[in-house]
Amino acid sequence: MKLNAAWHEKHVMPKNATFEQRVKWHIAHAKHCACRSIPQKLLDEMNKKGMKLP
Repeated sequence: MKLNAAWHEKHVMPKNATFEQRVKWHIAHAKHCACRSIPQKLLDEMNKKGMKLP
């Protein structure tokens, strides 16, 4: 897995992030960094709300 340190430095997850902020951050993260995938718990919550990955 490759870490994009420059992206991580510029895109810090907000403290106490809302669900929508977490989704937005993780989707952007998946596009720009390969250090890990979107957490399954978040994916499950997205599926419950009928959200699909772009």
